[in-house]
Amino acid sequence: MITRLLTVAALVAASVAVPGGALAAPAPFRDNFDGAVHSPLTHGLNDNLKQRQGTGAVTYSRVAGGSVHVNDPRRPGTLSMRGATTAVRLDAPSTGPAISAKLTPAADGWSSIVLARSANSTGHPSNQDIDLGFVLRANGSVEISQPGKPVVSSSVKSRGSFGVTLKLSGSALDLTINGEHRRIALGTEVPTGRLWVYLGAGSPTTAGLVDDLKIEALNSDDLRKSPGSSLRYYGYLGAHPAAVRGHSNLNLIEVGDSQAEQLGGVDGFVVRDGDTARQIKKRFPGKKVVFVVAGPAVDDTFQAPAEADGVGFHEYCAGYEALEARMAKLAERVPGKELFLLTEGSPQAPCADRTDADLESTQYLHLALAQQYPAFVGFLVTPVPATFARTAEAQERVAALVLGDARLSG
Repeated sequence: MITRLLTVAALVAASVAVPGGALAAPAPFRDNFDGAVHSPLTHGLNDNLKQRQGTGAVTYSRVAGGSVHVNDPRRPGTLSMRGATTAVRLDAPSTGPAISAKLTPAADGWSSIVLARSANSTGHPSNQDIDLGFVLRANGSVEISQPGKPVVSSSVKSRGSFGVTLKLSGSALDLTINGEHRRIALGTEVPTGRLWVYLGAGSPTTAGLVDDLKIEALNSDDLRKSPGSSLRYYGYLGAHPAAVRGHSNLNLIEVGDSQAEQLGGVDGFVVRDGDTARQIKKRFPGKKVVFVVAGPAVDDTFQAPAEADGVGFHEYCAGYEALEARMAKLAERVPGKELFLLTEGSPQAPCADRTDADLESTQYLHLALAQQYPAFVGFLVTPVPATFARTAEAQERVAALVLGDARLSG
């Protein structure tokens, strides 16, 4: 989805989900789809990636069709897709010959795994821009498709779910389904050096499910933080911890001293003046205290309370150059402090007319900036309005980059 929403220049600057060059050593990948927060806006697709995948932060993009959910309470611990033709793409390419997954096709539909050298496909098995399409139906029927080649049909014993392994070997496909193996001659050899993986399903009435996805080798170079990046916190201000637990590691509240005793279980506090910073730090020495100011306060005379662990600022609707100048000034004025950029998740005065698309772009703009300043260690964002799905997805993607380690360990 991200590749359709932003310009190439913005994507490169933000260093997220960009189909680009393969520079890092590939390594195994897995996703068990467990533990994601199934939110009303993002449906858990890119939530809790580090835990789901064991390591890494490889995001997914919906590229075609209907609804996509992860860890839906009705279908826990799975990727579920519903719609006449629905597909998602992994945002990092496979660089090895083998892919496996547990597929549960809808009774009246199908599930698919599609491999393509193109990152811009809609992922349908019949597309001309794919290299290999695999389709499985609930009755056990199997189809292998390649552009311009006759469809190869086969079948296995019908079951509710199917453990599927595809292994490319020269001009042949080694296919194993629930322990049944067959070697299928391909009309055209499929190169395994760099293939984008699409998972799909088709049914107008019932969701098709994917679980236990494993890829023998995956290159996640394009999803990594910039070398030497100091970013390590993705936090929320005023969010309910349960709603953001999979994409946040620093949930703060802004509270006066009289309220603090009742809220000692939070990660820390946002304060707006030196007296409150001193009182909160004295009472909760183990909690993080972040001193937050409006951007114009960061000038040549700016000082931060010694008791503050970090300093953050907000400057709503500011452009790149204005934010960059403010960040440079803050780093100059408070050396040694952890610095945070406050990113609006909802329209704020004086730009209350900002749209979902505007704020989506803001998330990536701030990421690109923060990666240029080592003193900045993270973001504090606010929850999004109930209709701002694009902004919510952008927050999850940025959090995946900040919190995950996309250097997959093999």
